[in-house]
Amino acid sequence: MARTTTLSDEEILRRARSVFALRGYAARTREVSAAVGLTWGAIIRRFQDKRSLFDQAMAPTPAAPAERQDASLQALLEHLHEQLRRQWPLQLHRRLAAVANADGRSGLSDTLASALRAHAGHGQVRNDLSPAVLAGQVLDLLTGDVAQRFVDGRLDVEPDPLFIDRLLRLLSPCKAQASWTGFNQ
Repeated sequence: MARTTTLSDEEILRRARSVFALRGYAARTREVSAAVGLTWGAIIRRFQDKRSLFDQAMAPTPAAPAERQDASLQALLEHLHEQLRRQWPLQLHRRLAAVANADGRSGLSDTLASALRAHAGHGQVRNDLSPAVLAGQVLDLLTGDVAQRFVDGRLDVEPDPLFIDRLLRLLSPCKAQASWTGFNQ
C-alpha cells in the first residue's frame, strides 16, 4: 500500500480557501474535506476547529512589499488595485462571517501612506493633507472601485486607466485645492 504525501499547512489552507471563497463560512465540512483531500478529523487535528481553519485560510495577504514605495505612483496605485481585487472576495466572506479584520486594510493604508510621504518629499504629491489622510481617501476610492467590480462580476478586468489617471490627478500637487467630490466627473 502506497503512503500518501503529507500536505503542508499552507497547502491545506490554500485548498480550503478555494471552498471558503465560494461558499463562505457556510461551507460544509465535507466540502472542505473533499477539496483538501483529507478527512475532517485529520484537518481538525491540525487546525483545532472550523473557525480556526476558516480564519487562517481567509487571512489577508501581506501588504505591498516595501520596495513598491519607490515605484511610480501609477504603478503603486495599479498594484494596490490588483491586491484589493484579489483580497476582496476573501475579505467579504470574512466580514460576512463576523471575523474582525483589523490588519488587512490598515496594512495597505500604511504602505500607501509611506509611499505618498516619500513622493511628497520630492514634490510629487499634494501637501495640503497628510499622507495618512490621503492614503485613506485613495484607498476608499480604490476599495469602492473593486467593490463595484465585485458586485458587477468584473473582478478579472484590469483597472480602468481613466480611474487611475483621476487618482493621480487628485494626488498631484497642482490639484491641492481639488475636491474629492468631483472624482466621478
